[in-house]
Amino acid sequence: MASLWAAATLQDYSLMVIVTIVGSFYIFFYPAIAGYYSENVLYNKSLAVPNKDLHHERRFKTYPSPVANTWYHFCDSSQLKNGDVMEYRALGRVFVLWRDNSGKPVCQDAFCIHQGANLGVGGKVVDNCIECPFHKWKFTSDGTIKEVPYLKDPSACQSLSKKQKTYRCVDWCGWLLVYFHADDRDPEFLPPDYVPDELKEGDWKPHLKWDAGYYNFSPVDIVDQAGDHAHFQTLHSEFMIPWTKIPFPDWFRRLVPLAICHTCITYRGDDKDWVEQVKKRNWGVVNKYMLFFSDVAGLTWAGKPMPSTVSETTEMYLGPALVVFNIPFTIGAIKIFLSMTPVDNGTSLRVRTWMDKRVQNSLLLRGIAFMLTGISASQLNADVDILENKIRLRKPLVQPYDGPYSRTNAWLKQFYSESSATHGHISCDAYKNDW
Repeated sequence: MASLWAAATLQDYSLMVIVTIVGSFYIFFYPAIAGYYSENVLYNKSLAVPNKDLHHERRFKTYPSPVANTWYHFCDSSQLKNGDVMEYRALGRVFVLWRDNSGKPVCQDAFCIHQGANLGVGGKVVDNCIECPFHKWKFTSDGTIKEVPYLKDPSACQSLSKKQKTYRCVDWCGWLLVYFHADDRDPEFLPPDYVPDELKEGDWKPHLKWDAGYYNFSPVDIVDQAGDHAHFQTLHSEFMIPWTKIPFPDWFRRLVPLAICHTCITYRGDDKDWVEQVKKRNWGVVNKYMLFFSDVAGLTWAGKPMPSTVSETTEMYLGPALVVFNIPFTIGAIKIFLSMTPVDNGTSLRVRTWMDKRVQNSLLLRGIAFMLTGISASQLNADVDILENKIRLRKPLVQPYDGPYSRTNAWLKQFYSESSATHGHISCDAYKNDW
């Protein structure tokens, strides 16, 4: 028995030694062997380009700057509480967001004009000012230097004329919006009051919050969609499984031959036709900085329209970076708020939905609203796959039956000024050192 026990113990010990030796060899020598193999032994390798950063950089050079002179969604209003300080990076710049004692949002350049500390990292709201974490200088909501704590008379600093750069900032429909102009001009237009008034009067409530994520396209691409009616007939005529990029299989489409038909009209906000539409609808606003897009969509069965399913979705572009969709259905309505904020080499895409009182009071209608939003999300993602890989031709071969691309492009040009070319993915002077 003793000899058997010794043999078993020796066998276990030998196995442990072998495992230890092999493991040590693997840990210490495998990287070198693998590296030698990959460099010196010929075998099939992936032909995929490691990343597409350079490709996207070249693509973006075919576009106007993604940073137009307009309003941008930086965060949701609820994300910035009284007393909070938030850093936000977008438009090729770094901003600091905070609220004053009255709850008014404030947006300023994050880098302190004293010695460049980031006010959004460690800064505090003190005495109704933003306090720099480095030397404790205090700046008011308009950027004025209010106090330098180590002076004998801390308020004597008010003789300094330079201010912390400050941007127009408002709360609107649950969003915190910031206006940016490349030439530091005041806002050329304001978000329309009738939208929050409609939400308030109709007792609309928030429904869904969807942060769609980061994409390699420009807000300009979404504006171009409003002038490209033809792609609704090709890219958006088929259903996909809601909230996915998965099309229904062929066997299902043969069994249930449903599709979508579209009749599209685009109005510039100061068109005579749109003025008449505003009077007729008692909805909308006449403003040259707005663009309105009407999509009368319905279902088809085996290619034949089903008139009872037709309804109109109206999209309002508040400049190039914000879109509000008004989507009525038979017994309710939802609104979809879409924001596109330019960030490094791409766009941050966010969606918020609101529901009217009829939808709120019915679990069934809330489910329908969820599905309708999912259908819209899937159709949007069909666009994204195209937009992330296209270029913007200087002289596209657009035909009259494609849609009012040229008129939409002309509307877009008003959001660019002399210095706009210096703000974007490729060139930006936000970090320029002029010493």
